[in-house]
Amino acid sequence: MRLNKITTALILSAVALPLYASAATLTADDNTNTITGLDTSQMISSDNGHKWEAYTSEKQNNFPGTLTVTVAVKDDQAIKAVDYDPSVAYSENGTLVRYNGYYWTNKWWANPGELPGSNSVWEKGSKIEITTLATFKFTPYTGQAAIDFQNQQKAKVAEQRKVVGYFPEWGVYDAHNNFTPDKIDFSELTHLNYGFGIVKNGEVVIHDTEKGPGLLAQLDDMTEDAGVSYMASIGGWNNSEEGVFEAATATDAGVDKLANSMLAFMLEWGFDGIDVDWEYPDTDAEKAQFTKLMQSLRSKLDAQGKKDDKYYQLSAAVTTNHSKIEFINPSVTTPLMDSVNVMAYDFHGAFDPITGHNAPLYANRQDADQKFNASSAMKEYADTYNVPKNKLLMGIPFYGRGWGDVEPTEIVPGLPGLFAPGTATVHGAWDDVGQFTGTNPWYVLKEKLASGEYTRYWDRESRVPYLYNAATKEFLTYDDPQSVREKVDFINNEGYGGAIIWDLSGDTPTHELGEIVKDVKDAQEQSEAKDLRLQFFNNVLNIVAVLDEAHQAGENRYKVYVNNTYRMESYAGKVYYCSMTAQPEEHTVRLTQAAKGTAAVNVGDVIELRKTSNTPGEPSGDYTVLRKITVTEEMLKNPTLDADIKKAKEGLKGLTVNKNGFSITETKALFNDTLRIVGYVNGAYNMETFHGKNYYSSKKEQGDDVVVTASRALKAGDKVTVKFTAGKPGAGSDALATLAETTLQEVTVTADMLK
Repeated sequence: MRLNKITTALILSAVALPLYASAATLTADDNTNTITGLDTSQMISSDNGHKWEAYTSEKQNNFPGTLTVTVAVKDDQAIKAVDYDPSVAYSENGTLVRYNGYYWTNKWWANPGELPGSNSVWEKGSKIEITTLATFKFTPYTGQAAIDFQNQQKAKVAEQRKVVGYFPEWGVYDAHNNFTPDKIDFSELTHLNYGFGIVKNGEVVIHDTEKGPGLLAQLDDMTEDAGVSYMASIGGWNNSEEGVFEAATATDAGVDKLANSMLAFMLEWGFDGIDVDWEYPDTDAEKAQFTKLMQSLRSKLDAQGKKDDKYYQLSAAVTTNHSKIEFINPSVTTPLMDSVNVMAYDFHGAFDPITGHNAPLYANRQDADQKFNASSAMKEYADTYNVPKNKLLMGIPFYGRGWGDVEPTEIVPGLPGLFAPGTATVHGAWDDVGQFTGTNPWYVLKEKLASGEYTRYWDRESRVPYLYNAATKEFLTYDDPQSVREKVDFINNEGYGGAIIWDLSGDTPTHELGEIVKDVKDAQEQSEAKDLRLQFFNNVLNIVAVLDEAHQAGENRYKVYVNNTYRMESYAGKVYYCSMTAQPEEHTVRLTQAAKGTAAVNVGDVIELRKTSNTPGEPSGDYTVLRKITVTEEMLKNPTLDADIKKAKEGLKGLTVNKNGFSITETKALFNDTLRIVGYVNGAYNMETFHGKNYYSSKKEQGDDVVVTASRALKAGDKVTVKFTAGKPGAGSDALATLAETTLQEVTVTADMLK
């Protein structure tokens, strides 16, 4: 973008000049990439009239890079029509095309090469007449300004919490319940990845040449309108299985060819970036090839971005196998990527001889590989390979897998069929003809559960469900709202950058799972653990954990540790070694434990609130630290102690002793306050008052005072003491550093007092 260039050229249709004189107000600013004077009576084109769009909102008023933008009077036919393409089959009748200066409409299926006018398929319409108002030329930033712009846009992408939904090109067909683009809820997404552009002979091509072009163009428009990034996902499992990536990147020239083809595919179809889906590099040679490809792509995307005043994103779909992660060369490739999409599904399926979970969040103790699960994979990337957490996106499947011939053996008590032998004999709704992977979308699995023929089981260790049919011996592993919620909470609590969904077509029509995953995008703070703090109640220091009420009531285990020593917990709405207070207005639950005696805390102690994968009574399992604090001197200071001591001293009117015992006189204000006034004889507890009640004593009102008497046999030399003591009745009264205690009055009994 050249700051000194402002284009105001107007090209007006002579015949229309009297009607469209308002066009004279149209001006362009090459510095801001905008046009002043646009309104809804106009349409715009940035490709020399090959495609027109109605101008409807200010968000369209952005023309970055090298563009020639034409503004014309709005024409509904021009907006609806597409240029005729002789290589395309026009399968839907009523398609409006532009050809040889006229509009044409097909009356039925038009085969490739059936030119408008060559036969009766096409009906000739009106002549194309566009009333042009103005044409403007925009240029890109240059020099340091271009670099600064790229860095600013890259930083915005890095800060964004992401939900990436994969749209399968084949999803529009019957097997996927005709999942067309209009069924996508874009409010749940930040990115839409089109799956897939495939690699053929070292270049990227459209897989479905019939439906693909229309889908690509439609999704380009829809993502732009929704403000969602549109990514070209290249490859995929089937394409990768053909060895196309290894072949294409075998030489440096091949790497350059493939990268150029990816770039061209991205630009042709209006994508905002590239997602490399090479499943998976697993040798040192492929590691080098993958690295070169990612380096080449990043370089070419940056160069193109400077031309277009746009930052193009780069991501890769990567393995969960901890023994294969090294082959994507994370230390070199991660800085090149904006997100690392961890495909945390397909851990187990009918390709295994025994059953298991498609996408376990945590390990089950029976798993042969304790690191082969979603949480471990994410931690491996973050902790072993130092991938920044904000770049790591965790996969969440909207489908499941299955086995047949599974006996109800309980290798894990209460979980029939889990880890038992099974066979690839279940044909799923998403299986091709002759396939038996038992792959079903969530909406089908939900129907199976509702049929009553299957029983749902929940693995408390792995935190995922499965269905089992005892009659047919089918075992179906999948994710449902409960497990998806736990995965979303894991992502948010661990501080990962977001989630990827494979794939969008598996959800119910009401977007049941997508609505849950949306919380990843919207999360600004931890959703389960609202707070962990030290707080004084009745002058006693307490450890306080505040939890979301719905999570606390569910099958979730939350535990508090001090210096790695267990202190208290909550599971499924019940609490252990602490008290619980509901806070309905805030939709939270407060857990408290007094930090006194052997449970006292000191400066420097580390307190953690953890969520664990097991249940009470089971051995320690995987855990996530939701909140952590380190005790400081300031936390141990009681902010109300001095004021409460003063109040107690002023409210205690007297202490008297006689042969029948002793009495204390308090003001009614002190008697009714939440201050604990305790009477001792020779250091032993005898009586007390607290919050309008007296204990182990009798009470008599005298005007504005209350006299409380403890009947005790006293003897000369006994010492009667009245103290202000922290806490409340039943909470203990031993004098400790964290349990305040102050002597208010003290009397030594004499013989005269007993007469």
